[in-house]
Amino acid sequence: MKLRPLVATAVTLFACAVSVPAISSGLPRTQDGAEPLAVKYPPESILGEWWTEAQENRPSGKVKFVRSPDGTYTGILTYSPDPKKDVNNKDPKLRDRSVVGIVLMWNLHYDDGEYTGGYVYNPEDGGTYRFKAEVLSPESLKIRGYLGISLFGQTQKWTRAH
Repeated sequence: MKLRPLVATAVTLFACAVSVPAISSGLPRTQDGAEPLAVKYPPESILGEWWTEAQENRPSGKVKFVRSPDGTYTGILTYSPDPKKDVNNKDPKLRDRSVVGIVLMWNLHYDDGEYTGGYVYNPEDGGTYRFKAEVLSPESLKIRGYLGISLFGQTQKWTRAH
């Protein structure tokens, strides 16, 4: 028995077993049993405040998305349980400011259900990264910060703040 075809078959079966339920389980079925196409929410769906995803050593904060005068969307940090100074900012003049109230995300363009082309500032390292987002439901927002291409990044799910 050759090992290469066996491994390829096992990998394919594993990928199918893991991927199909994960993709389909979150979508409601229609009356005839068919799965609906993904819902595309209108551009203003991102507006308002969102709780960030809590992570190890980092509790949830709040980000408020607003529409900028140029029609793009901007995210402003409105709450942090442990507000800190922007000590890692590349501009020494800004290192004494609080991170609460600063623009963290900017230049998000709504395009066919996604907010793309944006940037995110990370006060923890002073770096600026690419950013995109998608409203999954009225109460759920998926965000992704990445370096260069979306493959190299981190995804989080945020919940709407009420």
